[in-house]
Amino acid sequence: MKKLSKLTLTLLCTALLAGCSSESKQAKDTSSKTQTSKVAEKSSSSQAKSSETSQATQASSSSQSSSSSSEASSSESTQSQTSGDDKGANLTNNERVQYAAGAMRQKLGDSALVVTLSGQEDTNKKVNIFFEGDINNYTANYYLAKEAKNINEDGVKDGSLYATLTKKTYASVDEAKDQIEYTTDASQGSLPKINLGYNIQATVNSGAGQRYLHWNEGNWSLTMHGSPVAGENPTVAAQKAVALLERYRLPAPTQRGNARFETTDKNDYLGQTLTWNKDNVVYEFKANNLERLIVMASSLQ
Repeated sequence: MKKLSKLTLTLLCTALLAGCSSESKQAKDTSSKTQTSKVAEKSSSSQAKSSETSQATQASSSSQSSSSSSEASSSESTQSQTSGDDKGANLTNNERVQYAAGAMRQKLGDSALVVTLSGQEDTNKKVNIFFEGDINNYTANYYLAKEAKNINEDGVKDGSLYATLTKKTYASVDEAKDQIEYTTDASQGSLPKINLGYNIQATVNSGAGQRYLHWNEGNWSLTMHGSPVAGENPTVAAQKAVALLERYRLPAPTQRGNARFETTDKNDYLGQTLTWNKDNVVYEFKANNLERLIVMASSLQ
């Protein structure tokens, strides 16, 4: 009985050990499969991230390319405006002057004082512009010609010069102010006076066949010159000037402004002149026609 019992126990132990071995093997196989699955998942995740990174890189590259293209387009547009590739033959003269004003500010600086009206809207001819200098000192010339030309193009100066704007910067306000001739009514003493309208009276200084009418408006000292012996009537011309100044506002000088008008306009002579200071800067604007001078000066911005 004891021998049978021992044999039975031995068989049972052998069976149990075989079962445990099988379960262990299955467990290992399962663990191995699980690990393989995780490795596959990690590999798949890595590939997905790699794909996303690649797509993001491509998108970034595309965005940079688009931005670069946009900047290049903007640069080309700016260069086109500066060089005036479009002569603007279909533009009005006011539009041509305004286009030139933008080109001047682009070249000289945003603070540049520029003309925005041509004073030549009643003609079939075209206004062409030539300017040079820097933000401290520059000159802008306005010409009239049969054909439109680009800003600063060769041949612009072949036209008929009808107006000029000049800027000059000085070391101090006092130096700038000293460049401008200024006369007050009080300094005219007992000279006779004449009414110019709009409650403005001018003193009259005559001699040697010449006549000068002088008056003040704000910080402006204004003089109209004419020659009665040459058939000129400076009184009528001065009254016209006063009426124009009621319609159009001249630039406001910081200290002094001087206007010198001629009774008779001359196409080939810039005899109508405005000079004024803005702190340490002196501006001078000249034209061959009184009304044109005042209209254009009033458009300065």
